[in-house]
Amino acid sequence: EVVITGRCVDSALALGPLIHKFGWKETDYDLLASGSLAGHLIECGAQLTGGIFTDWEKVDGWDNIGFPIVECSSDGSFIVTKPLDTGGVVSTATVAEQLVYEIGDPTNYILPDVSCDFTHVTLKSLQEPDTVLVQGAIGRSPTPDYKVSSTYVTGFRATAAFSVIGPKAKEKAVKTAEAILSRTRRIFKENGFKDYSRTHVHAIGSNQSYGPHSSCDSHEIVMWLAVQHEQKEALD
Repeated sequence: EVVITGRCVDSALALGPLIHKFGWKETDYDLLASGSLAGHLIECGAQLTGGIFTDWEKVDGWDNIGFPIVECSSDGSFIVTKPLDTGGVVSTATVAEQLVYEIGDPTNYILPDVSCDFTHVTLKSLQEPDTVLVQGAIGRSPTPDYKVSSTYVTGFRATAAFSVIGPKAKEKAVKTAEAILSRTRRIFKENGFKDYSRTHVHAIGSNQSYGPHSSCDSHEIVMWLAVQHEQKEALD
């Protein structure tokens, strides 16, 4: 059987079959939250089995990493596991990390069918290897509104990347990027173009994403320079 749908949330791909199988009602909010949690955990595949685990060096068999499986019960509890003879790992730690992935407020994870509270969820390792029991999700009625995703035309974008190797690599990379922007802005002015509508300079390898906590003594940096402009001709 095949169900064709418009755009839906990832977790609905698990919740829908569970509603059909167990006869859950649209007001069984705790059950809907549990089914949504099951879908949320497996929606990113091998992330749940150690693919982005903080202790990644403890995960064996990345080249044959197993995709996750959820074995669900009608009471909303479920077991997370993976196929035998595959790499990766299922543990309370890998499940916990994926549980909080991209949910925003864990007390109020908003989905079209239910608003979820995952702060009371319990994780228990079972005797069988790579098996974790998950239960305790709490659900409330969904919000009266849906989130809408839309696209719109807002100009044109160009990106460039280049490597800088040697002492003070970050400083040299940033200075080079600033020089490119300064020079092209001068060219824009000479040819009657407006300024960039947006620019982004990122020294990859300098720990820049750590903000004020960053420190860098790297002798090898990749500069990522991205720009946006209202007119395509300006970026040609």
